[in-house]
Amino acid sequence: MRLQLDFINQSSFSISSWSLAGLIVLLASLVMATFTWQVYENKVLEQNAVALKVSQINRQVIHEKPSTTAVISDISPEQMQQTQATVSALIVPWNELLHGIEKSDMPNIALLSLEPNSKKQLVSIIGEAKNLQAALDYIQKLEAQPMLDKVYLQKYNIDEANPFKPVKFTLSAQWLL
Repeated sequence: MRLQLDFINQSSFSISSWSLAGLIVLLASLVMATFTWQVYENKVLEQNAVALKVSQINRQVIHEKPSTTAVISDISPEQMQQTQATVSALIVPWNELLHGIEKSDMPNIALLSLEPNSKKQLVSIIGEAKNLQAALDYIQKLEAQPMLDKVYLQKYNIDEANPFKPVKFTLSAQWLL
């Protein structure tokens, strides 16, 4: 018995040696590659069209002058002064002033009136204290606030008719804007 071992296939390359499954895979991959190439080309064309439109719009925006119309109306001097006063009142930092006064709140003090004057940068405070020492302590607490300076007791009055003898006071402070 003779053993024949032939490890090298001597057959020539032919289509008949390819399996049917291999041909189907080859054809499917060619179809997919063609389809993918067409999709890619369409996307490139779309991108170029969009880039062209963007550049046209940019050129129009650069070369076009915006159409603005100026409305000229005569304003009386009184209206101008009122407008300036309103704008001046609106730009004053009211929040900082009120916040500083709130920080100085004390249990023995009741504020009755607060009158800021932004033109003179002064604030007038009318209040009531349990006693004179509480009013003086309140003044010191107000002086410690960074937005207030030169806090002065203008006048005070002790209510002798009241059994608790509260002190009504008026003070002024320079308001630092």
